[in-house]
Amino acid sequence: MNIRPIFDRALLREDDENPPGFVARDRARIGVVGLSAGAGVSFLTFSMARYIANLKKRTPTVLELSDGDEGICGWNYDVIGADRRFADREYASCYRRMAECRGVGGVANMDEGINWMLRLPSERGLSLDLQQMTALIGNAEGDVILCDFSARLGFGLADEDARLDCLKKLLRDMTLIVLAVDPAPSKLLGGHRRLSMIKELEAASHSVLYVINKFGKGVNKRELYDYLKPRRKAVIGFIDPDELCEAEYNCKNPYGMPAVKRAATAAIETALSAAGVI
Repeated sequence: MNIRPIFDRALLREDDENPPGFVARDRARIGVVGLSAGAGVSFLTFSMARYIANLKKRTPTVLELSDGDEGICGWNYDVIGADRRFADREYASCYRRMAECRGVGGVANMDEGINWMLRLPSERGLSLDLQQMTALIGNAEGDVILCDFSARLGFGLADEDARLDCLKKLLRDMTLIVLAVDPAPSKLLGGHRRLSMIKELEAASHSVLYVINKFGKGVNKRELYDYLKPRRKAVIGFIDPDELCEAEYNCKNPYGMPAVKRAATAAIETALSAAGVI
């Protein structure tokens, strides 16, 4: 399958030739990835999208990147209440279009100023390889592409090191990598291999922002920062789970909740400023 003609300039290496029909696009790509499961990747991605949309100057795209071979397939779609949001209009599946070699140029699922490109619950088992994932990122509609790496990406590979290498290849083409961190010691230790990969990207001059989520009084800051050694960081204080639950029940973006806005705005502005969005 030849999908080179639909690559974005920003996703081509310097020694690649521009393919026929190539159109350059200047836009920010922010990759949000967790050090461990449950670090708040989707929460951060959705909140940044809402912040950008509120400015009414750019069109943010939330692009979920996942395998579709896990029980959580379609989880983000359900979290935002997409069935209700798109009840009277068609929701275009970017994953199915890519799997069928149709591309996603010009395809958008707009709601409240955000383009939602999420997996449908029915797409369990529909997988894309690394080349297709790269093309999906490069051709997604929007001015700011927010890549949600909350789910495990297997790329059809059994070897964990090979899977991590594929994730690294996607992250290295981001304008900014946002590493969401759950500060619980067990979560930190469980993410040591991913942290090593992030450190390699950082050493190669890739822009990384560490966002410490769920930052409460019990966090030992000295031990946390000694372990992470972040060059740039931001924190989000502990948010009452009731706030997030209420947002989901009312089909709201979590950033629409006043308590969430108070806790997360500073970190979001730090990230978007680092990516040149604001």
